[in-house]
Amino acid sequence: MKVVKFIKAYIKSMRPYLFLVTGIAGWLGIAFSNLQAGILRQIIVLVILFISGGINQVINDILGLKEDRINAPHRPIILGELNIKYALITTFLFFLLGGIITYFLNPYALILYFIGYVFNIIYEYFKGIPLLGNIWFGILMGICPLYGALAISQENFMIIFSNKDLLFVSLFVVLICSTMCFFTYFKDYQGDKLAGKKTLVVLLSPAKAKFLNFIMSTFPFIILFVILYYKIWQPGINLYFLIFIGISFIILQYTAFLYFKNPQGEKTYYSLKWNFTGTVLFKSSFIALVNPLLSMMIFISGFILVGYLFSICKDPLA
Repeated sequence: MKVVKFIKAYIKSMRPYLFLVTGIAGWLGIAFSNLQAGILRQIIVLVILFISGGINQVINDILGLKEDRINAPHRPIILGELNIKYALITTFLFFLLGGIITYFLNPYALILYFIGYVFNIIYEYFKGIPLLGNIWFGILMGICPLYGALAISQENFMIIFSNKDLLFVSLFVVLICSTMCFFTYFKDYQGDKLAGKKTLVVLLSPAKAKFLNFIMSTFPFIILFVILYYKIWQPGINLYFLIFIGISFIILQYTAFLYFKNPQGEKTYYSLKWNFTGTVLFKSSFIALVNPLLSMMIFISGFILVGYLFSICKDPLA
């Protein structure tokens, strides 16, 4: 019975609605690697990415206890439902298993696998530096497509540096995840402030930071437009990509509006659903450049799954 409770508490701490944030980022790497890989190999890589995203959330909970006691006092680790010692052991075992599997997939990918975890730990400290925390989180997520591309191949790092499409896709993952991170800081304002972490929202206060909302939510699209307009990057644009990008733009503007209307309080938690949804859909849009049908399936599934998984955890203090 205790084991079942521990498993439930651990999974809850992994925050499954965020699995798609890392998973689809890695899927982009697979899609843009220009390599043919077996379905089983792709599934293994995606499972590692999905689970790694969840494991890193548990690590963040352990490292961020001080602010989470204010921001999320109902989280399992704060309530004592998740024993820190056993959580660390479980996390290490997951990390070790993922590392071993990654090594057999491609030893070069193991370097990025390790860097991803190290960068996540560093993020917990960089979070307290205005803008740097946002950018660092974006860089952390930007590793996922590179890992995905390496892990499904037997190639070395040249597959990354010689693939212009992959590098640009990774750049947009960095940009959209930096934006996503900005909006999460509204919910964490009180705890971050008391913990001495000067995020951009803490530095400006929610009442002032909200005026950056529409700039932050539009910035990735502006960069995309400039790069495409000046032909710095010339992927095969199609109608599916334009439609999906347009929908994700609308959702992210809606996210900006929600946080502008309610920059503080309980509603900042529920607005996260649209923040995460817009981020996932933005990433999914790029798959349409190489596989419109797959992109449509991921786009629709992402829209449904983020909302469903988020609705499971209805407690704004968890």
